[in-house]
Amino acid sequence: MAPGEQQDGTIEEPENSTVDDWFGQNVARDQEVADRAVAETDSPEEAEEQFEAEAEGEEKYEAGHPRPDDA
Repeated sequence: MAPGEQQDGTIEEPENSTVDDWFGQNVARDQEVADRAVAETDSPEEAEEQFEAEAEGEEKYEAGHPRPDDA
């Protein structure tokens, strides 16, 4: 078995891992934030404000993938 591999074949990264989340994982988390914001508010504008305040996918992606002009 490879380091971090479990008996069932899944792989768990250690807490100090430098592996970035997949883009899709960030999207899925932000989708959950969007769904919750829509369910909890009465207007699209309020939902948008809540989403903008809580969503982190864009920031996480950009932090892990700096552009040469951003570095």
